[in-house]
Amino acid sequence: MADDASARLRLLVRDASSNKLADLRIREVEIVEGDLSDRASLDRATTGVDVIVSAVQGGPDVIIEGQLALAEAGKRNGVRRILPSDFGLDVFKATPGEHAAFNMRAEADARIAQLGLESIHILQGAFLDLFAPGSPMIDYDKGVVTFWGDGNSPIEATSVEDTARMTARLALDRGVPGGKFAFYGDRLSFNEAADVAETLTGKTFERRSLGTEGALRAALAAADGQDKIMLGYALYMTNGQTALSNVQNGRYPEIRLQTFKGVLADRLRS
Repeated sequence: MADDASARLRLLVRDASSNKLADLRIREVEIVEGDLSDRASLDRATTGVDVIVSAVQGGPDVIIEGQLALAEAGKRNGVRRILPSDFGLDVFKATPGEHAAFNMRAEADARIAQLGLESIHILQGAFLDLFAPGSPMIDYDKGVVTFWGDGNSPIEATSVEDTARMTARLALDRGVPGGKFAFYGDRLSFNEAADVAETLTGKTFERRSLGTEGALRAALAAADGQDKIMLGYALYMTNGQTALSNVQNGRYPEIRLQTFKGVLADRLRS
């Protein structure tokens, strides 16, 4: 698999009969039905594979134990490289124990590293959907932007499509060493996102702070479940602790990463 044109794709899925896979079958993508808890299916999925791309979501049974089982299968079957399901802010800069989702990913990454597989950790910041219609942070119908702090903290973000394109290139690029690989499509604050939204929609957007970083930390301490995870993301986006560094946006000049303005313009046209 020297380049994208010669790459062959194999997917591990829970339900191989799903109609959602029809387009992939037309493109001759190989489908393997299985589960992260099923050793036999993991062996079927990883035998003859050069690179594993993990895009799983869930609790510790998936993020930690499931990914470790997948990596172990890869190690058994001669896989060269794994891209764990990090995809986000710089998990390695997070305060240990402060964010449940980051804690799980950090533990999974550490345990996978012990296997001796080459790992590349894709860090693309937030997804640009954070600022687009449908986001709980920006109400385009009411014209209200909500955030913690003063709304001026810059946040790196990338479209889902561009993240997928970069992931595909990275997976096959033997010149990329193991470790963190950071990139982003745009770097903007909630106030700057509101400025873009005002320009493209012609509406005026109210800027509404939910409180200081101290108030956010208090809310985080009192929260549980999914609310705690989302407030944890808000904390790191507000204080910039997990901001991306050593960004490599220009490694693949053929991939022109979309800005928020471009993503929003596309959404508004559709």
